[in-house]
Amino acid sequence: MSTMHVASPVDPALPMLDAALDPDRATSSMTMTRAFAGGLVRVQGARLARLKPGRRAVIEYDLSVVWPHGRHEDLVAVGKMRARRHPRTGYRLLREFWRRGFSSTSSDFISVPEPIGVVPALGLWLQRKVPGCVATDLLVTPVGVPLARRIADAARKVHLAAVPTERAHGPAEEVAILARVLDLVADREPRWRRRIAALVAGCRQLATHVSGPPTGIHRDFYADQIVVDGPRLYLLDFDLYCAGPAPLDLGNFGGHLAEQQVREPQHAAVLAAAEAALESRYVAQAGEASRTSVRVCSALTVARHVYLSTVVPGRAAFTTRVLDLASARVEALLDELA
Repeated sequence: MSTMHVASPVDPALPMLDAALDPDRATSSMTMTRAFAGGLVRVQGARLARLKPGRRAVIEYDLSVVWPHGRHEDLVAVGKMRARRHPRTGYRLLREFWRRGFSSTSSDFISVPEPIGVVPALGLWLQRKVPGCVATDLLVTPVGVPLARRIADAARKVHLAAVPTERAHGPAEEVAILARVLDLVADREPRWRRRIAALVAGCRQLATHVSGPPTGIHRDFYADQIVVDGPRLYLLDFDLYCAGPAPLDLGNFGGHLAEQQVREPQHAAVLAAAEAALESRYVAQAGEASRTSVRVCSALTVARHVYLSTVVPGRAAFTTRVLDLASARVEALLDELA
C-alpha cells in the first residue's frame, strides 16, 4: 500500500509537482511508460528532496518493481523536474554518458547514476539513486588529497567524453553573471561598492587569460555533485552541462574548496592540500599551459562566492573574509600575469 499523499508546495512553474508527489498518481503515470520495460511498478513513497521555486524539483521515490520475467526489486529512484524543459533532455544526456563509459561497472570506477526513463505525464525523468556519501564529507579527512586527484581524473573523463550539447558557456558569460550578482551585493552594501567594482574589473581582465578549445563541461562541478562509494565516484546533476573551456570545471571545484577554507579554518590545511592536488593532477594530464586558466577560473569562483555568502543561509558572517580572499587572489594573478 502506498503512503499517504501530502500536498506539495504550490509552484505554477512546476504544475505537475503535486501529482508527482502523490504515490497513487505517480504509480499510474509510471506504469504507462516504457521506463520499466513492461514490468509492474508501485510507488511506495514519494518525498520532495529539493525544490528551487520556479525552476526545478527533485523527488525521491521508494519503488517496488516486478521486472519482466518475474524478478522483484525494491529500489530508490530520483525524479528530476525542470520548468520549461522537456524531461527527455536530461534523460538523454545522462543515458549518453552512461553509454560512453560512465556505467556503474566502468573499469575506471568513474560513473553516473543509471538512467531509468522518462515519465511524460509527470514532466520528469528518473535515475537510480546511488549509494555512498558526498565528497564534501571526505575532502576534510586524511583521504582528501588522493580523493581530489581522483576527482580531477573524473573531470578529465567528462571533458574527453565529447557528449554533444547545443549550449555554450565561456569566460565572457561567466564574468557577465559575476558582474550582475556582485552588483546586487554592492547595492546592499554601498560601503563595498568601490572594492566590488575593482574586483569585477580585475575578474574581467583575468577572464581574457582563460584558454583552451571548447569541450563538454559539467559547469556546476563541486564536491556536493560527487558521491563516493568505496573506490567508485558517481558524478551528479548535469543540468548545466554545456560546451566551454575545461578549466572552468576545475576552477569551479578549486574555488569552492578555497571558500570552504574561510568557513572551516579547522580544515583549512587539508582543504588547501586537496585544492593543490586537484590542480596538479589536472595540469599533469592537460599540460602546464592549463595551470593559469585553472587558477583564473578558481579566482572567478571565489569572487562569485562573495554573492553566494549573502544568500546561502548561515554564510553572511563570512562575506567580508570571502571578499578579502577574492580580492587577494585576483590581485595576485593580475600581478603574476602583468
